[in-house]
Amino acid sequence: MFRYTAWRLFGLLCLSGAGCGDNGGSGSSAGFQTEGGVTAGTADTAATSGDSPTTDGPPPEVEDEGDFRVPRASGKYVYTASKTTDSVAVIDTATLAIDVIEVGQGPTVVQPIPGQSGDAGSAVVLDQGSDDIAVLRTSEAGVTTRELFRVTPGANNLAVAPDGKYVFVYHDIDGPEQLGPGSDQELTVLAVATGVTYSMTVGAHPREIVFATDNSKAWVITAAGVNVIAFDGLGSVGKPLLLPVISDPGIDPATLEVQVAASQGIALARVDGAAWLAVTDLASGALTVIDLPVSPTDLDLAPAGDFAVLTLPGTDGSSFLELPLPLINGGTFTQHPVDGEYVGQSAVAQNGDVMLLFTTVNPFARVAGAPDQLRAAEEEPVYASTGGSTGSGGSTGSGGSTSSSSSTASTGDVGMSTGDTSGGQDTGGGPDGDPRQRITLARRDGAGWDLVTLFVEVPVASVGIAPDSRNAILVHAADPESPAAAWSYSLFDLTPAFPLLKRQTTQAPPGPVLFTPSGGRAAVLLRDDDTHVRKVDLVDLGNFIVEPLLLGSPPEGAGYVEATQKIYVSQEHPTGRITFVAATGEVQTVTGYVLNDSVKD
Repeated sequence: MFRYTAWRLFGLLCLSGAGCGDNGGSGSSAGFQTEGGVTAGTADTAATSGDSPTTDGPPPEVEDEGDFRVPRASGKYVYTASKTTDSVAVIDTATLAIDVIEVGQGPTVVQPIPGQSGDAGSAVVLDQGSDDIAVLRTSEAGVTTRELFRVTPGANNLAVAPDGKYVFVYHDIDGPEQLGPGSDQELTVLAVATGVTYSMTVGAHPREIVFATDNSKAWVITAAGVNVIAFDGLGSVGKPLLLPVISDPGIDPATLEVQVAASQGIALARVDGAAWLAVTDLASGALTVIDLPVSPTDLDLAPAGDFAVLTLPGTDGSSFLELPLPLINGGTFTQHPVDGEYVGQSAVAQNGDVMLLFTTVNPFARVAGAPDQLRAAEEEPVYASTGGSTGSGGSTGSGGSTSSSSSTASTGDVGMSTGDTSGGQDTGGGPDGDPRQRITLARRDGAGWDLVTLFVEVPVASVGIAPDSRNAILVHAADPESPAAAWSYSLFDLTPAFPLLKRQTTQAPPGPVLFTPSGGRAAVLLRDDDTHVRKVDLVDLGNFIVEPLLLGSPPEGAGYVEATQKIYVSQEHPTGRITFVAATGEVQTVTGYVLNDSVKD
């Protein structure tokens, strides 16, 4: 399985996680909308892309990323599908007028088609029951037209090019449906303007479609590598070029993480437990292997694609690597220490100048014969650099690691946790013993990074950063020590010299989290069917004031309509229900559109 680490920020045309995904749902997982190894501190032997990864390293990180099916917005309209009536409701968010359009059988996935003029909207709908897609176009006056196109059987996902010219219809191996008889390697490409469809076969188990920033091609990330599909050759390609992203095809795809830098046209791949990074030029197919100091547990791309970040956790202190893109001197990187902390994941802000470093695991519960304490803060940093960090082929980074750490790590002994890694906060010798209760804010400072580490009361489960890069929301694991307030999330101001954290306790596990494109507002969905919690927290990110809004039905997902500046929350209801929240705070609910057209204030 390929794992993707970047958060999808709704309303942006998005990050590594490229197009903004359909995020939503319920339960303890939070989806943010808007896209192994050896113990750190010990050197791996030089690795190549054919080496078998080690297995005695830090535990793998748990990367929490939701992908749920909720209504989607285009222009001033929201499009919501009904499988029971084989129709799509088109809701005018300015007037709440509703038009119900018949489509194929079993409509599920809805994706907006960019490029419409004014407040007009357009969307493509996947009809899984009849193996076709419906392209809907709605004028500013509210008139909707429909076209149907046959597509590959068994498809369960859609990807739309950023310019709106092409739609990819494919079977996503990570989707909710299992494929029946047939193959998941067949996909269909629709040229929207001409209505011509193209069928082709790609590598095994497709997982993501990434579009080039110049809109000339698409890359299909599969378990077998990356297929390159050039749009100017669609009529002549039935089996698009497949490029490997590692040189050893025998490596288990479940241990592989792949990121495609669309602006650079390159793919980056890491394998759990292997101290190397493979970089593939998707134009030439040339593969470069960069030897790393130790095995990383996470790989992230900056949203602009100008650098990559790899986290190297260690029980004696951690570090992260900053790898400029495109590669310099065959892959020169700079290594930055994170003294006294265990960090295994990173989240890079939209501006590329802010990162959050954290972990979702407690390695001290698993490490046999671990030392009695972490390195004290005053001791020599494990990753102190004196002559520059060595990259591929022995090249050295310019100036070495120049980041300064202002970590608030305790200068005394740090206790060890002896509990499990399943979400509790057994801190053993003290509050600093569980590294999930600490998060490090990294802010760019010249050629390096200034680091500030903060203590959080409850372990961090997932992290999302607002599109303006000024605030973040941390979703916490359950707190068994506080049954009356077991669930919570924290609002994190990333801008002050000493950052502000505000913890907000909740009655149910925080579900999907939505940021508006400006970064000024957020919405956190809360649902517990056993205790009948049906609520959304509306967050003002300017002052961190939270206004709870009770809902008539359990929330499923959330979205944003740029044209009318309204947040919408879709709900589980037999006849359909969506609540709209205006920027002024006005609340309106549309219900009953599955059966007929009605509005409820």
